[in-house]
Amino acid sequence: MKTERQISVIVPVYNVENYIRECLDSIMAQTVSSFELILIDDGSTDDSGRICDEYAQQDERIRVIHKENGGLSSARNSGLDMATGDYVCFIDSDDIVKPDYMEKLHDSIIQHKSDLVICDIEDQRLANWSNEPATMVGGTSKDARRWLYDQHSREYVLMVVAWNKLYSKELFDGLRFPLGRLHEDEFMIGPILKKANKISFVPEKLYVYRENTSGITSNANKFNIRHLDAIDAYTERIDGAVEDGDLEFTVATLKNALYKCARFYKEGKELGFTEFAKAAAKKYKEVFARYGNLLSAKQQLKYRVFLILPSAFISMFNP
Repeated sequence: MKTERQISVIVPVYNVENYIRECLDSIMAQTVSSFELILIDDGSTDDSGRICDEYAQQDERIRVIHKENGGLSSARNSGLDMATGDYVCFIDSDDIVKPDYMEKLHDSIIQHKSDLVICDIEDQRLANWSNEPATMVGGTSKDARRWLYDQHSREYVLMVVAWNKLYSKELFDGLRFPLGRLHEDEFMIGPILKKANKISFVPEKLYVYRENTSGITSNANKFNIRHLDAIDAYTERIDGAVEDGDLEFTVATLKNALYKCARFYKEGKELGFTEFAKAAAKKYKEVFARYGNLLSAKQQLKYRVFLILPSAFISMFNP
């Protein structure tokens, strides 16, 4: 019977020399010891790779892979291919975790016989949002989907990111992060929830998100057209919900996709990123043309307003 290293911790690493030590120190300070730490140096050009090797020399639980740069999905997938644990968690190399992060997630997944357990996060971006997400213990995939109805909610953020969770490794059988995509977490949550029978939530801020100003999802890169990949993730979620016959989730996700396109358009126009705004408007039209028939007649009239006069839609509905 396997008793050691039952958790595989996967940390993608790319040019984070100013963050990586704190991240690794927080992992090595965990109150449980039965884990393996897989560090994927994704072609770093700074001192990150050497720091990873330094830590690996100090603890046999740490393995380091140095590879050509392939992006976050590629790095996470490499870690999944190497993982030997019964459970998997992802930690971004510019973040940190509380000392009891693994222990409490593992206790919850065992106690509730869950396939997936989620914890709350410490994140300055959510400071003004509700600090009391809905309770979910032993919830079903359908229960978890409800957390994805409102993309402005704290629950949505907690559900969609990859890194505040402990997964049964079996969830990743035949499943990997999409290569070459931004917002890869958005693409993964649909297939993960489809495979998970039971999901639990630990209402403690065990994961600490830290803003990395050089990251692709930072404010400095806010108007990179690749952010429209998020809309493609939404449409994949819509397709899955249609296949499952879940009309309520289908419509909620479609509304989120259209509102997000409209918000991208609004922000691009206001700040002078014209090409980004044009691309967002084009994506809105594509999504509406493909899925608009899933909306009621009244809803179709509402969302057609953007197609005719975007400024009026933004003024009326403030996406």
